[in-house]
Order: sequence, then C-alpha cells, then structure tokens
Amino acid sequence: MATFKLEVVTPLKKVLDRDAEMVIMRTIEGDMGVMADHAPFVAELAVGEMKIKSANGEEAYFVSGGFLEISKEKTMILADEAIDVKEIDVERAKREAEIAKETLVKLKEDKDIAVTQKSLQEALTKVRIAEQYMHHL
Repeated sequence: MATFKLEVVTPLKKVLDRDAEMVIMRTIEGDMGVMADHAPFVAELAVGEMKIKSANGEEAYFVSGGFLEISKEKTMILADEAIDVKEIDVERAKREAEIAKETLVKLKEDKDIAVTQKSLQEALTKVRIAEQYMHHL
C-alpha cells in the first residue's frame, strides 16, 4: 500500500514523524481518513482518537483538538495534545473526569463551564480510548 509522510506536532514536542499508509481522526465535521495522494485539505480537529495504520500495524493516539493540514509533501497534525494510548494513565483520567464533573456543578460563568466541559470530554475520551486499547491486547 502507498505511504505518505505524517507529522504530529504539539506545542511541546514533535510526537511523530514517519510514513503511514492511513490515518483516521475526528474533525469537527466528523471522522476522516487520509491516505497517500489525498487532495490538499485543512480541517479543525475535535477531541477524539487518531488511528495510524502502517506496515508495522496500527497505533492509536488521543488527540485533544488542533488542526489537520494535508499538502502534497505531507500530512501535518497540529494537535493541542497527542498521547499514545499506551501512555494514558486511565486512573488519572478518571480522577480528572470526576474533578471536572464536580466543578461543573459549581460554575456560573459560561466561559468557565465551556472550559470545564472540554476538560471533562478530554478526560472521558482518554479513558474510553485507553480502555478500548487494553481490551484489544
């Protein structure tokens, strides 16, 4: 299968820089798959799972939003956060979700509610993705 150059970058580090056969991620418009020779495209990423398929198998990552840019040269994921599912601390993510739920009850300002809801969504998504991965081992 044909491959393309995939880069995944966060504000803190370059997470990935290698060839892939396919990447599937969630955009704000829905799930999207990218393969070699995809048309140039830009999309906003939503909180969700990113699956990368290559000759070495399949990997999964948690992505907490950002942008996708597809060009002739490469596919670039500019993510707020990108974590290999094998590195997700499920218990910590569950605690983060509980804290966010407790905080939501106390908030009054729309902005604070939106930020806390995003934190809750991120924590719950980490738990879901990591637990799915653990069941496939």
